[in-house]
Amino acid sequence: MNEEEPSYFSIIPANVRYDNRLPAKAILLYSEITALTKKDGYCWASDTHFAKLYKVSNTTVQNWLHALEKYGYITREVVYREGTKQIKNRYIRIFEYPTQENLGTYPNKFKNPTQKNLRGNNKSNIKFNNKNNKDRTKPPKPVADRDHFESLWKLYPNKKGKESAWNSYKQSIKAGATDDEIKQGINSYLAEIKAKQTPKRYIKHGQTWFKQKGWQDEYDITPEAPVNGRKTVQRETLPEWAQDNSINQPAKTSKPTVSPEEIQRQFEKLKTITGG
Repeated sequence: MNEEEPSYFSIIPANVRYDNRLPAKAILLYSEITALTKKDGYCWASDTHFAKLYKVSNTTVQNWLHALEKYGYITREVVYREGTKQIKNRYIRIFEYPTQENLGTYPNKFKNPTQKNLRGNNKSNIKFNNKNNKDRTKPPKPVADRDHFESLWKLYPNKKGKESAWNSYKQSIKAGATDDEIKQGINSYLAEIKAKQTPKRYIKHGQTWFKQKGWQDEYDITPEAPVNGRKTVQRETLPEWAQDNSINQPAKTSKPTVSPEEIQRQFEKLKTITGG
């Protein structure tokens, strides 16, 4: 069976169904994860798989997974290839509820189950839930990795406030954000900057973007429409205080000055001409 082929059944426990903090599609995604969870207790499906399945972006899938993880319904673990930052495997584990190992025997026995059979299966699930809730352990707390942050920082276009950004990154990782989610957010922001031809002075400082959790934003990558058929070129200008206005100032013309003696001489000359 393909690792991304779902089981016949999926499960949505009551406390997931009625948790108003979760986006509606996050609840549906939870049920999909239960259907994909294998006997080892993990779902291996990628963000791209879920994005294609629900016809949404990878960022949207990340937001749903983040919500499920934030409120304690799943845990995620990323395994990198040795000596690289390339992701080898990503595991999603249902933390509080039965894995497919305990649910998978039912579809093999009944092709078209009756309600009576369903009730019997529910009793076994309830029994398992009680035992699982009693024996479960707390999920490990995510730990921020400086090397991972450095890789993300290299991607970000406006490198201002690095240490402040690092502190914000640590808090976000602790709260459940993932490196993949943040990387996808940076790439989306870069795509918007390119499409809109955003001048560098308008690009958010790194410390601001990480503090505001910019990876949760939605970005518009629609190219700017040309004006009158011509490509719009945005020119950066210096602030007024930094401009050398003397270059553009017209040269001052000096008015000729006439001495009192010259005036008197001209006056005497005029009297002689007029006979006065």
